[in-house]
Amino acid sequence: MITIAALTAVLLVTLDSTIATIALGRIQSNLAASPEQITWVLTSYLIAAAVMTPLAGWLADRFGRLRTMRTSVFFFTLSSLGCGLAPNLETLTLFRFIQGASGASLVPLSQVLLLDIWPEEKHGTAISAFGVGTLMGPMLGPTLGAWLIEYISWRWIFLINVPIGVLALIGFTVFAAGHDKLREVKFDMRGFIYVSVALTAFQLMLDRGQLLDWFSSTEVAIEAAIAALFGYLAVVHVFTTADPFIKPAIFKDRNFALGTAFMMGVGIFMVGAIPIITTMMQQLMGYPVMLTGMVSLPRAIGNILTVIVAGQLVGKVDSRLLMIIGLSGMIGGFYILSGVTLETDPWTMALVSFLQGLGSGLMFLPLMMMVFTTLPDKFKNEGATLTALMRNLGGAVGISVIQTLTLRDLAASQSRLAEKVTPDNPLVGWRYGDVDFTDPLDVAARSGEVARQGLILAYHHTFEMMFVLSMVMVVICLLMKRKKETGASSKPAPVFMD
Repeated sequence: MITIAALTAVLLVTLDSTIATIALGRIQSNLAASPEQITWVLTSYLIAAAVMTPLAGWLADRFGRLRTMRTSVFFFTLSSLGCGLAPNLETLTLFRFIQGASGASLVPLSQVLLLDIWPEEKHGTAISAFGVGTLMGPMLGPTLGAWLIEYISWRWIFLINVPIGVLALIGFTVFAAGHDKLREVKFDMRGFIYVSVALTAFQLMLDRGQLLDWFSSTEVAIEAAIAALFGYLAVVHVFTTADPFIKPAIFKDRNFALGTAFMMGVGIFMVGAIPIITTMMQQLMGYPVMLTGMVSLPRAIGNILTVIVAGQLVGKVDSRLLMIIGLSGMIGGFYILSGVTLETDPWTMALVSFLQGLGSGLMFLPLMMMVFTTLPDKFKNEGATLTALMRNLGGAVGISVIQTLTLRDLAASQSRLAEKVTPDNPLVGWRYGDVDFTDPLDVAARSGEVARQGLILAYHHTFEMMFVLSMVMVVICLLMKRKKETGASSKPAPVFMD
């Protein structure tokens, strides 16, 4: 029953991480917000989550893991109700910030909780269940969000969290009450401030940079400078303080260090790719919202299939091999995307979603087992929060960088294509017949076609880059250790013990 409560809490957070993105246009029109203002609905959530994620490990050690999770579920559910009933953008942004802060600890702490309450021989099953909860939310978010927006209201993308949160809260309260043991853990306030300011400035730089043309803006340059300064102070503080906020000893574990790097890569290539694929289908290929959601559904189906299979294979097959096979699904999806056209049918896009779902499910479970098998028990709370932080940061970097590179490539592609659309080019006449370059309507029509073809070329180049870079992650898999390190604690901690 505790497992069910934990998975419900995981679904609560992961579903909300993607379901809001598809509704931004509807929220903007309903609340009369500008394009710049509406981005704060996402930015406020991401900043709060980034700041609170590394703090989750200390809260679990100091106040108890289950107590921290119960409190997080309560405030996440309450803030979801506030988002659904928000009368204006300012109120919605405030409650989204509370959502991000309260939900930051639920995914990493649920993961460690399942490893602790299940015996070692059942860890594959436990992580398999956790993988379903973690990956189902982002996979189902676009489809469920599209249905709610189309047939009910955008407010229900937040209100749907309320019954889910109540179920999770009841489960933790009834079946896991009074079992926490507290630890006196010193809080490194200076280290927390350094890390928080660096993460906040970095997240603002990523979100605002797309709107303000990056370093041509004074605001973005200041945010980048603050992120660099406080990041440097945080690193120096970690290595010069007796009991720092983030303990450097945790990175001595090779699997953990490489696993966090791999997790960031997954965030960049998977989380960063989903928004741009969705945008391409809606704005360029003309897919309606409901069709876009349905095309994304096979991603969840493929994910469920491989999560179940991986749960049975973990411990019997080299985890690195499973991760590489999973990577091949992601790489295959990018290969197909690098050749899509304006006439690509929804079935091809559904195949891409299915391959991505197969790949992510097969990567996730072996990765978690590789990372936490060799990690000492005393570092598990902190390790879980750091891997979650790296995944979130990777997603934020991926979304910003991928969209920026695509837009800049768009300008170059349009320029190259426009150079060929001339009266003396026989291909223009062959393709479009008699074109009157003195007629504004004909010129506008050709300019629109150049813009569409230039955009699809920009998408091609972006997906080709992601195809090549995702293959680099195979090297990280091969560098990880297959067997446990000598002396590393692999024995699961007692039930409910921190």
